[in-house]
Amino acid sequence: MTNRSDTTSNDCSDKDRLLIVDDDPMTCQLLTLQLEMEGYVCATLSDPERALEVISTESPALVLVDFYLGRQDGLDLLRTVRNHKDYRYLPVVVMSGMDHRQDSELAGANDFVLKPFSLQDLVAVIQGVLGQQEA
Repeated sequence: MTNRSDTTSNDCSDKDRLLIVDDDPMTCQLLTLQLEMEGYVCATLSDPERALEVISTESPALVLVDFYLGRQDGLDLLRTVRNHKDYRYLPVVVMSGMDHRQDSELAGANDFVLKPFSLQDLVAVIQGVLGQQEA
């Protein structure tokens, strides 16, 4: 299910839109609250099988995906995005409580964030990845 803050969605630029994919609703809610305080507009998704549909409708500038998603892992979703002709260059950041940086980067992730992380560290990663896309 997607969740978006309609109060700011019309005023934000496309580079401020994020899609958070995590099977834990509390993680989605916490990340959304924190990132919206930083000026981002967040859509959330707990079912990775709907990711391409939501990417199409929400047009995020970046996807933040958990490594472990229940039935499907985050790398499966990452590979699906990378193999789609319209989204292969969409920035994807993988997050996990275990160090899966190498696996994530080999699968095509733009970056990896190890949990637990601070909001400042996460925002720095997001800004760094989005800044690379503009260069």
